[in-house]
Amino acid sequence: MNKKIALVTGAGAGIGQGIAFELASKGYKVYANARSEASIQKTLEISRERGYDILPLLFDVSVEAQVREQISSLERIDCLVNNAGISFLRTIEETTEEDWDLILNTNVKGYFFCAKYAIPKMERGASIINLSSGAAKTGGAIVSIAYSSSKGAINTMTLALATRLAPKGIRANVISPGFIDTKMLAANDSPLEYYKSVIPLGFLGTVEDIASFAYYLASDQARYITGQIIEINGGDIMG
Repeated sequence: MNKKIALVTGAGAGIGQGIAFELASKGYKVYANARSEASIQKTLEISRERGYDILPLLFDVSVEAQVREQISSLERIDCLVNNAGISFLRTIEETTEEDWDLILNTNVKGYFFCAKYAIPKMERGASIINLSSGAAKTGGAIVSIAYSSSKGAINTMTLALATRLAPKGIRANVISPGFIDTKMLAANDSPLEYYKSVIPLGFLGTVEDIASFAYYLASDQARYITGQIIEINGGDIMG
């Protein structure tokens, strides 16, 4: 039987890397996306050590021509994981037009381009998983207005995809992580102990918490789940 094929964007570190490893460990052939060889090198090194079937696919998700060229080269896509994204701390007063465009181009336009060119490679039973954030609901006090806005757009985009793709048997869902123990979280101004203190369960989530659920959504076990925004946050956002 041919392996299932997944494309994971932003797979050089953190959640994207974790999802790439999880899918590969479950037998997927994974195309791990990053913008450069340097940014994907660590993922490939660990992959070789573990014997995973992970191959690099280099493109900038915000550049349509690159997305089209690289995704068109793939034989099939059973699972697209849109994860590539950027963030930085800015008040609305500090946010420039260039800041806004950089985040929206990567976090929203990038998801759109990847979905646009992946869908023709998909068959019934395929899955699109978009990574969002609890900031889409809360406004995200510790992130920029541009970042929070981009995550809200991702949620709405996913609902539109789920509606339009359901007749084709292709599912689309959102994983919305809360505070996850990654370098991105550590780069924020607040200490990690602060985040633990505001989480009802009292601890940070891990990359593996997100990756294992991504595999579930990609699998046939989730065949009846589409158009959902699933919060994985230790109870930080309830309702």
